Amino acid sequence: MSQFFGVLRHEFKMAVKRPGMWIAYAVLYVFYSITVFAPTEIGEGLPATTFEMWQYAAMILFYTNMFMVLLGGILAADRLQRDYRLGVRELQRSSPISQFSYLLAKYMGVLAAVIVPMFLYVMAVAGYYVARGVPPLFLAVMVVVFLVMGGIAYAFVVAFSIACPLFMPVRVYQVLFVGYWFWGNYLSPQVFPTISDTLLVPSGKYALYGFFHGFPEFFTNFQQPSVAVTQAILNLVILFSIIIIVLAVTTLILHRQTRRA
Repeated sequence: MSQFFGVLRHEFKMAVKRPGMWIAYAVLYVFYSITVFAPTEIGEGLPATTFEMWQYAAMILFYTNMFMVLLGGILAADRLQRDYRLGVRELQRSSPISQFSYLLAKYMGVLAAVIVPMFLYVMAVAGYYVARGVPPLFLAVMVVVFLVMGGIAYAFVVAFSIACPLFMPVRVYQVLFVGYWFWGNYLSPQVFPTISDTLLVPSGKYALYGFFHGFPEFFTNFQQPSVAVTQAILNLVILFSIIIIVLAVTTLILHRQTRRA
């Protein structure tokens, strides 16, 4: 167990100290702050009831997921391959830690590192709302919505970003991942064949409508889709199942690579 937490802690520290990660997220901070969450937009309405707080928090997470989760997946793509490039993997093979424990610790460390910048940003936005008169309960609401919508989205993409570069170049994966992210989550099936209307999407769309009542009324004039709570739950179950499968298959790949070595 000590080796597990050692790998997790080391990976988190290495990833979270990357200046490039914070610079990239800072660019998104500026982008969101002058577009979707600019003061003029926020000033059009503030949540007054608990119902509206859930709506506002879900709206914030849905929009931040669009680019921040994408960036997290890109940044996580080279973390496992880095061990091979630096020769660290050979040392890890000689340690008593199992392949699955090593992979899980690596996965959780990377996930924690890439998720921190987005968590800080959405909590800062929530703090801005509270400073403008929204009840402090909004901070707790934001944490819950972040875990449900942002947490599962990051967990899903980081699993693939850890696994896929084992059998394709990192840069190729990153390009393909960007294409998948917009094609599979945000492109309308009425425009192009896509899976964005299925339960396979990690964008948070099903949680937004199924758990948190959709967008606030002031923010949209279009007819919002009707999503049952059971659909939102099934979406989360499917995503978690895929994450487990990806990690299990990745463990088998690592075992095979070890035997060949």
